[in-house]
Amino acid sequence: MQSISNLISLAAGGSSSSISLKEIHEAVVRYNCAKYLEPLSILLPLLSCHCDGAMDLIRDCGLSSSPKEVLIVVQEAIEQLQSHGNDEEDETEDPDPDIVHRVIGIVSLCSPAISRSRLRKTTALKLCSPVLDHMCSLISSASPRATKDEGRALITEVARLVKALGDWAPTVAIASDLVQIKVLLRELLDTTVMGCASSIQANLAARAVESRFPRFSFKSAAKEGWQEGEKAMLNVQVALTVLSDSSRANVRETNSLSDLIYLAHSTPPAPFSPSALPDLHRLLVQALQMNLFLDESLFLLFRILTQEGTDVPPDVATSLCEILAALASTHLDPFVRQLSLRMLSLTLSRLPPPPRLEILLKLTTDQDFPQMRGPAIGLVKEAVLEALALPAPSARLNPFASPELLRVFGGVLFRPNPPEFFSERKTREELERSLELLRIVDCLSFYYVLLQRDRENKTEVRSVGNVRSVQSSFLRPLRQFLTEHTTGQEQPLMAILSLQVGLDRIDDALRTLDLTTPGHKVEF
Repeated sequence: MQSISNLISLAAGGSSSSISLKEIHEAVVRYNCAKYLEPLSILLPLLSCHCDGAMDLIRDCGLSSSPKEVLIVVQEAIEQLQSHGNDEEDETEDPDPDIVHRVIGIVSLCSPAISRSRLRKTTALKLCSPVLDHMCSLISSASPRATKDEGRALITEVARLVKALGDWAPTVAIASDLVQIKVLLRELLDTTVMGCASSIQANLAARAVESRFPRFSFKSAAKEGWQEGEKAMLNVQVALTVLSDSSRANVRETNSLSDLIYLAHSTPPAPFSPSALPDLHRLLVQALQMNLFLDESLFLLFRILTQEGTDVPPDVATSLCEILAALASTHLDPFVRQLSLRMLSLTLSRLPPPPRLEILLKLTTDQDFPQMRGPAIGLVKEAVLEALALPAPSARLNPFASPELLRVFGGVLFRPNPPEFFSERKTREELERSLELLRIVDCLSFYYVLLQRDRENKTEVRSVGNVRSVQSSFLRPLRQFLTEHTTGQEQPLMAILSLQVGLDRIDDALRTLDLTTPGHKVEF
């Protein structure tokens, strides 16, 4: 059998060999001779090898070779990686590109080696505690370097290890040791899932949105291959059940960010009570602020906000809206921006009118995220249309269907920002970069819709004084601005054309409603 070990070492080391590792593995299986493999000779080269068949031979050793010899190799491999990690901290060596691959191999060895070991004078806790501690440390340092496939593979291997040792420990450990072993296993699982969370990519949020609002979502939002991330987390759910932690898929017992991830991936989906948002608020805010576990956090938030009867306290809504506005304004992923805006709308729709108005006023004047000012006008429009559709008694008490609307938002929506915007001559390049032009397009759209839909003039938008005020402070200066920036232009910018179309629509609406007659002027 020495010749097989030599062949494996040659093939794993990249030397010319007449037979591949895959062929060796197939022969080992065919002739049932895995017990003759020599772990002390072949495992270290195999752990660094990416060839087909290498991981299969590693598993063959773990399942059939001497557990004591396998654990000796595991300890040596761990020490090598720790030593290399210390050298990297001293900046004396380049990062090891194979570190995650080697850790995956080590994890796959530990499960059968530990569970097949004879305890003799030691205990189950003393046997597995040092190995689990070292692996936890290794995974913590290695996981940031994992590719998507490596991260998923590492999650899967660790979940299988946790399940195997979770099944083994009750048969060999005393009660007090069993508790400590499960704590170690849970810590290992948490460390792995947290460290490799960016590799999961199960596209929970995108798939939920596509299911609920097929017309809303991007067709490409759910990335190809998400099923592999889902499979990895299904293994995690099995491992959690073995640890008697299936109750973690319970909102009220979700106390950490790892719990939040498990809750999002729980199968079947965990039920949510009306208080789910207040219960999860702290963790959701923490994850969203840190831009971590975004898929899981947005998925949970989407589920909560689209569930009937969800309780959204104003203080919770305020902090949530601040974070969602930041994501909708600045995130690089267009799907995340669009979904964040959608959930901002859902959050606001659950609020009573006064706090909703307060938040919308802040969003439409946001200095930190000027990108939000335009989309926020659409959110104001949603609130107004909802209020105008209410029965008369309710509408009278709603500021979005009363003169208060224009008192609060008139000076924001019907004036440029900054005030001197219309009076300053701008280059074509400046106009192309301008967020204000886009915001003004939204302002014109809002004004047109309000004129058309407020048939009973509940907001007094059709009052002659208000019409005159909007004309003098907003529409007339805008016309002059457009004249100056279209004269001599061979091809006007699309935003300029959109402004002209918006103005023409408003002029037509005012003529149709016979609101062009001058009257007293009301200043906002």
